[in-house]
Amino acid sequence: MNIMTIEANGPYECRGEIEIRDAAGKLIASQSEVRLCRCGHSKNKPHCDGSHKPANFESHTFSMTTGQLPRETTGPLRVRLRQDGPLRVEGPCEVLSPDGTTLYYGSETALCRCGASGNKPFCDGTHRQTGFSAS
Repeated sequence: MNIMTIEANGPYECRGEIEIRDAAGKLIASQSEVRLCRCGHSKNKPHCDGSHKPANFESHTFSMTTGQLPRETTGPLRVRLRQDGPLRVEGPCEVLSPDGTTLYYGSETALCRCGASGNKPFCDGTHRQTGFSAS
């Protein structure tokens, strides 16, 4: 199973079989461990560059959601970068809070990467109002 652990006031730490794809679906990275920005401030998006620290990014509350149980518990986790939007996650995955609580278990969800969602770690569309730019 692929695991995405949310670091307290920091990035998503992803472990497993991770494929990162651009908005067009082109494979841009294939890794077994990667830290992905969720504050919206990284200069190296989608990767975390530590910008959450000087930006004083805080995220203390987390929403839970239920997903559809994945048909497969093995296989790649495809993280597609939506143009100026969320991380679209497809494939077997468990999302954990900083204390290890399971927030999501399933095979398809959208995670906030602008830092402004009111439903963190999940996308609620706030990136449209904030003018989030992935570049």
